[in-house]
Amino acid sequence: MTHAHDYHERRAHPRVAANFRARGFYGPGHGLWADCTIVDLSQGGARLKIAAIYPLPARFMLLQFEGGLVYEARLRWRRGDLTGVAFDGKHDIATSTREGLSVIRETWDALQGAK
Repeated sequence: MTHAHDYHERRAHPRVAANFRARGFYGPGHGLWADCTIVDLSQGGARLKIAAIYPLPARFMLLQFEGGLVYEARLRWRRGDLTGVAFDGKHDIATSTREGLSVIRETWDALQGAK
């Protein structure tokens, strides 16, 4: 019985359709980036629409423009322009003190100024 319950608990956060603009940051000092769209989102990951020409590494940072959330993303699969990622962490860019987010914060600040 507990196994069925555990399974249900893992599914407590189903994927929700989304259409959030985002940008993936990777490479040394997060100096490389690729714009994308978060197609669906769950507590533990997301499906992204990102051009297949971008060579995403196994791990990268994903800035969701709406809400200023930064996800520590781990590549799970790629099929054409669709990419599945799992989240290893989540930060609020406005308040996070995590090391290495300065380039991402600069992008976020520039986006806020453009509103």
